[in-house]
Amino acid sequence: MAYTTVLLQTITKIEGEGLNSPQPLNLTYTVPQGCTAGIQYVRAGSTGTGMTNVTLLKKGKVMRYFPIAAGGVIHVPLAIVDELAPGTAVEVVVAAEGSGTLILDIGILEVNTA
Repeated sequence: MAYTTVLLQTITKIEGEGLNSPQPLNLTYTVPQGCTAGIQYVRAGSTGTGMTNVTLLKKGKVMRYFPIAAGGVIHVPLAIVDELAPGTAVEVVVAAEGSGTLILDIGILEVNTA
C-alpha cells in the first residue's frame, strides 16, 4: 500500500458574524477513487477577539468541530480517525465571534487501496 500526505492549508482574514454563521474557506478535499483517507491532525490559530470555530463537513454534514479561544492556537492529533471512502468530499468552514486572521493546517493521510 502506498501512502500520500495531503495538506489543506490557508492563512486568511475572517469576518466575525457569530458562531452560528459559518463561512466557507474554499478548502475542500475529495478522496480519489482507489483510495481511502483519514484526517490525522488539525492545527489552527486565530487572532480574532472572540471564539473561532473551524468545522469539517463531510457530504455537507458536520463531521468535527475545532473551537479556538480568542487569540488562541490549537493542535489536535486525532485519536479517532474516521475512514473516508472513495468519493467522499470534505469541506472546511469557519465561524467567529470577532474578526481577525486564521492560520489553518489540516493533515490528511491518503491510502492507495488499488
